[in-house]
Amino acid sequence: MNQFLFFALLTLISCNSEPDRNLEPYTTERTTVNSKAVKEYVEDVNDALNPEWKFKVELFEQKESLNYEVRFQYKEVTGEKIFAVPNMGFMPKPELKKGPEPFSCIIGFYNADSVFMELRILKVENDNLMYKHLKEYKVAEEEKK
Repeated sequence: MNQFLFFALLTLISCNSEPDRNLEPYTTERTTVNSKAVKEYVEDVNDALNPEWKFKVELFEQKESLNYEVRFQYKEVTGEKIFAVPNMGFMPKPELKKGPEPFSCIIGFYNADSVFMELRILKVENDNLMYKHLKEYKVAEEEKK
């Protein structure tokens, strides 16, 4: 029983440890651009006549390391946009998360403390696919005293 408590305590301590600080150094351009989606979010539309219909969001790398192309689809409607994450001094870690409503997806990135930072939202409103700007971030340098 004592071994179980020890391992349970060890697991709790390791879960509450410092965020992952192994950040890849920033470069202005990627040496290789992944042609496959680096992140993907998919929800089934559940249409009996069109079972292939989906709400889908995919992120693709661009040559410039801060830029990503987002490709999105709802039923037969598709679109694409290019957006940039802020330069935080390390290579960006983009993410797609489920939005607050059905058929919604939040596009964002993780900061140096592994906190998710929202940038854009893709969602369906009144059967229309919407791409909206959520937040803007600016990285400021520390003031010299």
